[in-house]
Amino acid sequence: RLKKHSWPGNVRELENFIIRLETLYSESVIPVSIVEKELSNLPTLNKGKVKTTIYDDTLGDAAERHIKGFFSMHEGSLPASGLYERIMREIEKPLITATLQATHGNQIKAAHLLGINRNTLRKKIRQLGITVVKNLK
Repeated sequence: RLKKHSWPGNVRELENFIIRLETLYSESVIPVSIVEKELSNLPTLNKGKVKTTIYDDTLGDAAERHIKGFFSMHEGSLPASGLYERIMREIEKPLITATLQATHGNQIKAAHLLGINRNTLRKKIRQLGITVVKNLK
């Protein structure tokens, strides 16, 4: 099923999808039924015969949709603890990565944009396994 999806965002979209699954579901092996449900929840737009994924909702709307789906998959039982950390990690990593890209890898500027201390940013970069690429402007 993953191979058949069009992945218009290529590797980045696939990577984000896998990270989202890993974050929302605590199982060591994620069942096919969950993968298919999450794939079917991706918003799509038909352009001719090409299916393109779109995200018109806010970050809060998307988070709420995914969290509700996460709880519904557990069918009345509660998931393993640590949900807050898993969700925050999923949001924090792309936020920091995009900010570092926008500042061409300048951690001082990125920390300022994020409103956090430079040392806090460096700690988060290490914890989240983010590779910092310093680009010339």
